[in-house]
Amino acid sequence: MDSITHIALGACVGEILLSKKLGKKALLWGIIAQNLPDIDTVPGLFMRGDRALLFHRGITHSLFFALVIGLLLAWLAKNIHRKPNISFATLAFFFCFQLGLHDLLDTCNSYGTGLLEPFSHHRFSINLLYVADPLFTIGLVIAALLLVFKSSNNKYRVRWASTAIAVSVAYLCFSAINKIVIDSKVDATIKQQNYFTTPAPFNNMLWYVVANADNGYYTGYSSIWDRSAVAYGFHPKNDSLLNKSGNVSLKNNLTTFADHYYTVTDSGKAIYVNILRFEQVQGWQNNKEPFALRYPLSAMDNENMIIQKGRLTGWNKKSFKLYLERIAGRQTQTK
Repeated sequence: MDSITHIALGACVGEILLSKKLGKKALLWGIIAQNLPDIDTVPGLFMRGDRALLFHRGITHSLFFALVIGLLLAWLAKNIHRKPNISFATLAFFFCFQLGLHDLLDTCNSYGTGLLEPFSHHRFSINLLYVADPLFTIGLVIAALLLVFKSSNNKYRVRWASTAIAVSVAYLCFSAINKIVIDSKVDATIKQQNYFTTPAPFNNMLWYVVANADNGYYTGYSSIWDRSAVAYGFHPKNDSLLNKSGNVSLKNNLTTFADHYYTVTDSGKAIYVNILRFEQVQGWQNNKEPFALRYPLSAMDNENMIIQKGRLTGWNKKSFKLYLERIAGRQTQTK
C-alpha cells in the first residue's frame, strides 16, 4: 500500500496497543514500524530498474524480517524508555505485529510480496486492493490526525482508532465480495481457470482482468455494475522478440517479476517487456492502450523507477469524469 496508508494505520495500531504505557510516543513508534519495510526503496534507487523491481517487497517484506527487526526494535525501545511497566514481550509483540501487518496488507496488491524470503522467492498476492485506495485509507487518516492533534487524555482516542480500522476492514470485505462478483462474470466468458482479476486504480468496483491464451493474453475491465459481459482485447505474447536482447539477467528478472504474465512489443525504436499485472494506461477506455509498466530491453544500468513512467498519461478532468462513469457501469467509447 502507499505510505500514507501505512503511516495512518501505524498510528492507529500504536494508539490501541501501546498508548496506555507510552502516550503519544506510541504513535511515532507505530509509524516507524509500519513504514520500515519500505526502506528497500532506498537501495532500489541505485539499482538497475529490473533488479529494483525484484528487490522491492522482497526480504524487507518477509515474516523473517518482521520477527528479527521487531525484536531489535523492542530492545531499542526498551532501552530508550526504561519504564518498568513495559515488558520486553509487550514491545516485541507490538513491533512484530506492526511489521507483519505491513507485509500482509501489501499482499492485497498485485505487486507481489516475498513473505517467505529468504527461504522461498515466491511472491504472494491476493489482488484485493489497488496500491492506493482513498476509500480504504480516508478513515485511518482522519483518526490519525485526531490522535496527533487531540489531547492524550481524551477518552475517545482508542474508539477513534478502533472505528477507523473497523471501517477499513469492512471495506476490505466489500472488496472481497466484489472480487467474487467479477470472477463469476469472468468464469461465464473465459471458461478456464488461468486468469486473474485485480482492482483498477483507486477503487474496488471496477476490475482489471487478464486471462491466459495459448499464444498471448486477453485483457479487459469489468465493473460490478456492468450488465454486459466483459469485453476483451487480445495481446500476443511475442516471446521470440526476447531473443533480440543479449542481456540474459535482464530478461530473466523481468519474466520472473511478471510471474510469466507478460508480452513483448516492438515500437520500432525499442523492444518492451510489458508486465501485465499492472493495468493498462486508461485501458478501461480502450483495451489496446499500452501497459503501465513497459520495460525496454535496451535499458541501461541507471534505469530506475520505471513503473512510474506514463501511469498518469492522459488523465485530466474529462477522463476522470469518464472514469467515474465507467466505475458506475457505463460503457465508455474506445478511442
